[in-house]
Amino acid sequence: MSLALPGARNMFSTMQEALTHRRKGTRIQLNKGVHQALDDFCWMLANIKNRPTRIAELVPLSPSAIEYHDASGLGAGSVWFPGYLNPRGTTGNAPILWRIQWPKDITDNLVTFANPLGKITNSDLELAGGLLYLDVAARSFDTRERTLLSKTDNLATLYWQCKGSTIANNATSQLLRLFGIHQRFHRYVPRHDYIAGPSNSLADDASRLFELNDAQLLTHFSTTYPQKEHFKLATV
Repeated sequence: MSLALPGARNMFSTMQEALTHRRKGTRIQLNKGVHQALDDFCWMLANIKNRPTRIAELVPLSPSAIEYHDASGLGAGSVWFPGYLNPRGTTGNAPILWRIQWPKDITDNLVTFANPLGKITNSDLELAGGLLYLDVAARSFDTRERTLLSKTDNLATLYWQCKGSTIANNATSQLLRLFGIHQRFHRYVPRHDYIAGPSNSLADDASRLFELNDAQLLTHFSTTYPQKEHFKLATV
């Protein structure tokens, strides 16, 4: 039934993880993560009663917008190139650029050669950035019943996004859960693809050039990657 319920396939991580601890003849422990997943399904059930699922939310079509995203130890960023999306507000159909710099508590907990005991991996940050870019698209354009294609150079993030779940009860499973809720609420069809790192220079610049202020960043993108319409900077 997850095929007919957009976002539902992102809700199974913590339940799968709970099943791995079951021994023959014993009960399954319903931990906090399992209860959260069950609450999510209850929310979807109530939501379906008020707003039935449209067929265009189920079938991926040619993308109405394409996005390139990346995350680094400094922050995350991406660029949306809208094709057939109606803009919200006065953004027009110009490419949407956004970025966010990670707070210090996140960078201090990042796993690196100098900090092998950190609790946050680069792939965790890539996945978090992946959720943020979808929210930027939903706030900038009318994404209802439209297919959105995103490209990343991180294979772990791509795998999680395509599969929708992981056998774990951690930050990855919680982020995937939010992916599902976000998809159901904003009614788009997500597609994910890979782009080689050397070809992902727009997203690299968006996630790393924090020494530039907003005006300087827009100037950099307009001169380095000129477009028919000037880049617009979205806030996160």
